Amino acid sequence: MKRRAIWLRFKLACCLLVCSANLVHGAETGSSQEPVQLEAEEVVFDEATNTYLAEREVLLRKGQQQLQADRMRYNDATSVAEAFGNVHFIGPEGELFGDEMSLNVDSGLGEVANGRLYIRESNLYAFGSTISKTGERSYRVEEGTFTTCDGPKPSWKFTAPELDVTLGDYVWAKHLIFHVYDLPVFYTPVFGYPVKTERQSGFLTPSIGYSDERGTELFMSYYQVIAPNLDATFYLDYLSQIGLGKGLEYRYFLGHDNRGALKGYHVNGFDGRDDSIVFDWLHRGTLPGRVRLAADVEYVSNREFFSDFGEAVEEYNKDVAEAVVYANRAWGKNNLTGQVKYVKNLESSNKTTLQRLPEVRFGTIRQRFGQSPFYYDFNSQAVNFWREEGLKGGRLAARPALSAVFRPGGVLEIVPEVGYLERLYTTNEGGAREGIFDFSTLVSTRLARVYPMAGRTLRKVQHVLQPEIVYSYVPSQDQSDLPQFDTVDFISRQSTLGYGFVNRFIGRYELAEGQIDYREFLYLRLAQEYDFEESTRSRLFPWDQDRPFSALRTELIWRPSPSSYVDFDSRYDISGGDQFLTLKLETGLKDQKGNGLSLRYSYAKDKQEYLRTKLDLALLKPVYLSYLNRYSLDGNVNLENVLNLEYRAQCWSFYLTYRNRDGREQEITVNFALAGLGRTVYSGGRRPQF
Repeated sequence: MKRRAIWLRFKLACCLLVCSANLVHGAETGSSQEPVQLEAEEVVFDEATNTYLAEREVLLRKGQQQLQADRMRYNDATSVAEAFGNVHFIGPEGELFGDEMSLNVDSGLGEVANGRLYIRESNLYAFGSTISKTGERSYRVEEGTFTTCDGPKPSWKFTAPELDVTLGDYVWAKHLIFHVYDLPVFYTPVFGYPVKTERQSGFLTPSIGYSDERGTELFMSYYQVIAPNLDATFYLDYLSQIGLGKGLEYRYFLGHDNRGALKGYHVNGFDGRDDSIVFDWLHRGTLPGRVRLAADVEYVSNREFFSDFGEAVEEYNKDVAEAVVYANRAWGKNNLTGQVKYVKNLESSNKTTLQRLPEVRFGTIRQRFGQSPFYYDFNSQAVNFWREEGLKGGRLAARPALSAVFRPGGVLEIVPEVGYLERLYTTNEGGAREGIFDFSTLVSTRLARVYPMAGRTLRKVQHVLQPEIVYSYVPSQDQSDLPQFDTVDFISRQSTLGYGFVNRFIGRYELAEGQIDYREFLYLRLAQEYDFEESTRSRLFPWDQDRPFSALRTELIWRPSPSSYVDFDSRYDISGGDQFLTLKLETGLKDQKGNGLSLRYSYAKDKQEYLRTKLDLALLKPVYLSYLNRYSLDGNVNLENVLNLEYRAQCWSFYLTYRNRDGREQEITVNFALAGLGRTVYSGGRRPQF
């Protein structure tokens, strides 16, 4: 199922997770009762094998497990996921990276090829031709290497034909060789290296700096172990031109997958400056009854905090603070979601800001009527709109839909759908009710051909062409009596024909020692819509500037080699002036040594024109340099210049950073990264972001 098709199907409804191309279903097999969630740019379900096929930016979640890859095959009956390309698995204790992986999401056991294992709490890295997860806290590494030093070239490492890693215990190996960098130093027939995860209380490494805006900076921290599942960090900071900062970060793990962090920070303002208070709560977990609970609550007393402590344009220009608490329960193909969301406007009075307190959604993923080609689905929403001043009230919306899937000749896929959206309102100014139909039809096909190639490693190229046509219709209907809270409250007449072409080029690469790799090196999508309503209006009113053809959307993802990339996304107005409405272009080069250059250009007509440049140099190892520049082309002003110098020693690093923001603030910070007990401690020149 394509993301594009899913969006068109639900764009008039108050849809659930399906609207973002998510696939959620209750996994009732095995010992785990957690739901499985699959996200991708393209998802196809094979009913014959009960298998989901996903491509492009694939993400699979279940409980504490998260699996990312370029391509994935997931069997719902066996709960086995097979991932290919840029595989990244995140579990409760560590992470696995590799080329391919097979994972049973019920048992959590699996195997990754050409793998890299990272154990968070002990800061242990292990590499091997094959890494098997043999238990909840155990791994086996073939042709293995392990170290506790960071970086692509560790100061020391151990190598052995086979490693057995058990968290909280030891790494055991036979015929083990110790290396200083790449130089073998000694051999031992058997060896056990401790992988203890106990934490210790104590002061963390302080850091110092100087800023035009904040003055002399001194950051101090103390880490306290409270219990095996609880710890806290206390902050005390001196900022000579702002004030005295005090903070607390409290982290907890309540069993299963329930974990979170509470953060608070307060700055006493100097010289009549207002105090700044910040609070943040982040939580993820499962309540009894398999209810998923998530919280991302942020409170900021004033905007000055983001201006003072933000490290990027998106942070120090932030003008709102959001607090969201979200609960979800999925069973089978049904999904119930409840949410409260409060937005604080930091620029002006918050009395007219519209809040959604609360919002409840219920829906079903498309389900089939027996063995017929017909399907049904249902989505609904109940939301209470509240604010201190202005229109407030509640809205209940429901949209049932019927669809069908026809495959004439096995060549085309035709998916018609009809839906009905009903809206009921109660407000402080009265009530209202309105219903409206919508209709759409998707016609698509897939053509593919393989071409032989004579490259050094590129032997075959598959070209896939996927054309599609979508017609959408919404009748004209008077909705002037409805309150206007958001876009669901007024749905204009629509009669559009959307058409697009997707070109995908996948290469088969024969690498050294018989290894075979498949990589999509080119993706090109062209799409446009024709509006029949605008066509009729243009004939009646030729002086009108609106045109029936929408802007031409072009998406290009090009990977000429593993070390280079080009991403292009634009909307080009071909009928109203031959000009770009939006354009995003990014290109870059990088090598395995840490050298890289990237350029990002972003343009939106009458809004912004922005250029970002980033340069990384590793030519002076162990000294590393990086430079970042953000420049506003429409305002001809440097937004930010950042120069970083890093010295990497055996298992520690030293950082020196110079930052110039908006040409009005300069800052120099000195930082350290130390490998201590447990996780690596990094003390930055700024207090951790809230």
